[in-house]
Amino acid sequence: MLPPVSGPPDPDGNDCVACGRCCHHGPRTVHLLEADEARMGKRLLELYTDLETKPPYMRFIKNAGDRCGGLDVSVVGQYPCAIYASRPEDCRIVEPASPACLEARSLGHLGSSLGFARQR
Repeated sequence: MLPPVSGPPDPDGNDCVACGRCCHHGPRTVHLLEADEARMGKRLLELYTDLETKPPYMRFIKNAGDRCGGLDVSVVGQYPCAIYASRPEDCRIVEPASPACLEARSLGHLGSSLGFARQR
């Protein structure tokens, strides 16, 4: 996990790549819908996802330790998503300054908040 970040996030997401806390979580956190699978295509599915071997055969983004397998950590202090254009709906719904975002920033990783939309 990462150390917590203080202060409010940019509500437009301009500091998301410098934060990356919402992309640090346990395995089997980010699941895919059929539309996500179609958007990702065969190559990305093979590289970045695992399919459960038992019903209901859910597909999840792989984890690399305590972070999303799609997180590019090649540059220290930067956390861009390697599959951003094709990212699953689970990732698309996390809005900057939402309860989940604020919790991830304060914990250093995604917590248990289910509030993915920010309060307007």
